Amino acid sequence: MSTFGFTDRSFQILEELHDNNNREWYHEHKGEIRTLLQDPFAKMLDVVTDKLKNAKRPMVGSKQTMFRLYRDVRFSNDKRPYKEHVSGLLTPSGNKKEDTALMYAHLGADGGFIGSGFYRLETKVLNQFRDRIIADAVEFRKVIRKIKKAGLEFAEIEPLKSMPRGYAEYADHEHVDFLKMRSLVVTQPQTRKVWLDGTIVKQLLALHKATVDFLLFGLEAVGEGGAFR
Repeated sequence: MSTFGFTDRSFQILEELHDNNNREWYHEHKGEIRTLLQDPFAKMLDVVTDKLKNAKRPMVGSKQTMFRLYRDVRFSNDKRPYKEHVSGLLTPSGNKKEDTALMYAHLGADGGFIGSGFYRLETKVLNQFRDRIIADAVEFRKVIRKIKKAGLEFAEIEPLKSMPRGYAEYADHEHVDFLKMRSLVVTQPQTRKVWLDGTIVKQLLALHKATVDFLLFGLEAVGEGGAFR
């Protein structure tokens, strides 16, 4: 058993949920899901929060910033009732509805991934970010250089194929690829091992260290309110 309570059975449960995504199986295994997945995940967020309390930009996560396993299937063709992963956020305010900078942890049967950045900002807010990138191109270059030096890359999450409205004149800008992004998020895949031995904490701390200047750059551009979904 890991520092937090993750075991091989934790991953087996996720595999079984994938094969038995129905209410009968879920309610039969609800206790195991809580004990071997949700409770350890919450403990992990608490530890990361404590270790970041004196950071350049503290980030806060807890049981309250975790996502429910229930899926909203009202407007989806996919009618599976449950998510097949456990996930949660760390945000500047410690609020799950935090609308700007965030860190995200995703525990899946394969190990999952972690991420840091700004996800699906509303157009008005996203344009504020774009304006800051254009106005402070040199500073942004330093920010992304630090991320790349750490061996990390930005995820391509629904990027625009052409320039966003109002930014056509910047088609040759050095940061044009970022101007086309609707989500600016750095992601890193994780293995089962980091959850089992507790080093997921080190992984999140390293991600924070590599991306904190980027988070601050964005927060200065968009403030504390954006549009995380």
